[in-house]
Amino acid sequence: MDYSIENFERKHNKIICIDSDGTMIDAMNVKHDKCHGQTFIEVFGLQDHANKMHEIWDSINLYEKSRGVNRFIAIIEMFNRIDGEYLDVNKEELDAFKKWVDKGDLSHKAVVKEYEKHPTALLSKIVEWSYELNQRISKLTPQDKPPFDNGKEALQYALNKVDIAIISSSNMAAIVEEWKAHDLIQYVDVITSQEVGSKNKCIATMLTKGYKNTDILMIGDAYPDVDAAEENNVYYYPILTRHEAESWQEFIDKYFDIFLNGEYDLVQKELMEKFEHNFVQV
Repeated sequence: MDYSIENFERKHNKIICIDSDGTMIDAMNVKHDKCHGQTFIEVFGLQDHANKMHEIWDSINLYEKSRGVNRFIAIIEMFNRIDGEYLDVNKEELDAFKKWVDKGDLSHKAVVKEYEKHPTALLSKIVEWSYELNQRISKLTPQDKPPFDNGKEALQYALNKVDIAIISSSNMAAIVEEWKAHDLIQYVDVITSQEVGSKNKCIATMLTKGYKNTDILMIGDAYPDVDAAEENNVYYYPILTRHEAESWQEFIDKYFDIFLNGEYDLVQKELMEKFEHNFVQV
């Protein structure tokens, strides 16, 4: 089946746009536990403080409002919190890295190029960390990343009532592999990924397919999903971290029908407050 946005044609009046990692697929927890956080501990020699490092890393990347933030922004925040107590970070080298991050091209390839231009001991470690965690992520199987409970049931409930899109910043191959492995892709009409563009751009493209702003519901788990929805003036439904199964059940029991009936503006503020208050306040 062709899931490309270029050839997608609207079948229903409304569409739900679902993020993958952390929303439908329980991928963020395993990635940060076994890949991001564990690799950080090993590369920076913090094995004696492993439990504390996992606690801080997971808080930044999973449980605070910074959930879903780019890895290089996350590692800066990690340095800020542990410097002087668990790790001594060279201030000049860290400042140089922060300036690079502020430029905005936050990919592994870009950080390697920056190291080649301006090699420092700190940047060498960051490149090693980024490369190694990519290797570990690539070895995760779909079985390591199961769907959240009630997610599939939500797709089944929405089927033939609205169009269903995946709006994800993961790569297309990984999305298709995971959704096929868990028998979810049969419910999907269109898939967008990092190759297509930002979530903001992908939702904007949906608006060119004939939907009105109030016909689109973005479902996500982190503020980048909120930003994409708000930039396009469409609705947002939160999947709450540590309460994912409950969030999907409530979507089935209450909020999908509210969206379908054109009354979602009555609950949007309430849901956003619930989303915000679910995060750890720092």
